[in-house]
Amino acid sequence: MEFLPKISIKVGDTLNHGRYEKLKKDLLALADAKGYFDHYFSVNRLDVNPDDNSAEIELHLQTGQRYFISRIDIDKNALRTDFSSQYLTIEAGQAYDRELIVQSHQLLDSAGYFKDIQLKYLQDQAQDYYAPLSVKLSNLPRHVLSAGVGYDTDLGFRLSAGYKNRYLNDAGHQFISNLNLSLKKSNLILEYVLPLANPLKDRLSFFAGLTYENTSDIDSQKLDVGVRLSNRFYGQLVLAEQLIFVAEKFRNAKSDPYQTSFLLVPGISVSNVRAKKSHRYLEGYKYMLGLNGAHRSVGSSVSFIQTKLHFKVAYPTFAGGRLISRLDLGATAVDNFEDLPSSYRFYAGGDNSVRGYDYKSIGQRDAFGEVIGGRYLMTASLEYEQRIYENWSLAAFIDAGDAFSNDLNMKIGAGLGVRWYSLVGPVRIDIAVPSEDVSDVHFHFSLSTAL
Repeated sequence: MEFLPKISIKVGDTLNHGRYEKLKKDLLALADAKGYFDHYFSVNRLDVNPDDNSAEIELHLQTGQRYFISRIDIDKNALRTDFSSQYLTIEAGQAYDRELIVQSHQLLDSAGYFKDIQLKYLQDQAQDYYAPLSVKLSNLPRHVLSAGVGYDTDLGFRLSAGYKNRYLNDAGHQFISNLNLSLKKSNLILEYVLPLANPLKDRLSFFAGLTYENTSDIDSQKLDVGVRLSNRFYGQLVLAEQLIFVAEKFRNAKSDPYQTSFLLVPGISVSNVRAKKSHRYLEGYKYMLGLNGAHRSVGSSVSFIQTKLHFKVAYPTFAGGRLISRLDLGATAVDNFEDLPSSYRFYAGGDNSVRGYDYKSIGQRDAFGEVIGGRYLMTASLEYEQRIYENWSLAAFIDAGDAFSNDLNMKIGAGLGVRWYSLVGPVRIDIAVPSEDVSDVHFHFSLSTAL
């Protein structure tokens, strides 16, 4: 009955033999998809009456008995059978349903463990309309190495390297490490990931990280050790809760002495990505909203609560163009701002913030004029990009923002840019000027490659 509302032939339509044959094929295909393999037409009649220019269609489809799944046989691979079976949306004893089998194939393919996936219903072994479902899986390579090189005007030359062990054991545990090096900012992140009862949606991870940052005003060395629980809901909507221990040695101005802070920071975040690739562009949106904090009474050197929002959207317009918009907001309530480490202060300026200003050059300043960051953040960007020739585009943009603790003083940068979508990654060249001094021209360049 679910097929009947979808029938394309209606009373009053002009007779078309092609549509009539398609209707019969569609009925048979639906019967197959739902496990009625012994189907046949007991009545298959098309009567044409030329006297009154009319036709009558009569179809009687005998479906026969529906077939069921007697058992699910998963071939041995590097992962436990009960772990691999968690990606299946169909169970032994259920009626055959091709849609559920296709869903299971898609989930196994997106799991990140398998390279060759075959699901086959063995109808020839059926007994009393019950037959096994065979699942054959071959694993992707256990070890994955990656490397990259890049350059941008914020951080200078960058090197990156990564290692991933896809399955440390037969329960699907993973180990991930990433190293990023540059003269101004470097970090090393290690993560141990445990899939939970629903491995595609729920994961528990233990992580540790080292971050070094040294700019004209910031000097910081930070250690993070924490645990994170991630739950994925519809699509790429992810809710994450985490608890991090932070030890950070920092100074927020060259004239300040070094401080060392210890923090125990619980946090929660929600994020989502809805994007698709159209030609060379990514179109869609992404956002992340986070809340975290610490208190002196619970092993921390400062009490604060902080929230951050990042939102970016990119949509096509016409004739190969697209509109890109970005918004970043942040707010911090802190008992003593001087004790707040650099990594929890807000800064603006640079390639991915307010162009026309140097990297992290926008923020609250101290009595010596040095940027010390702010309690609050507000930045926004609007850019129009237009393809002019093959993989080349021109862009025009305006950015605005401030990182402040008291009064908001928006800094505005505007300019033009060139984009080249090369085989190894996009190249961006921007020329921007700040509203404070239009003669102060800033060049922004970024290039990323994956080896």
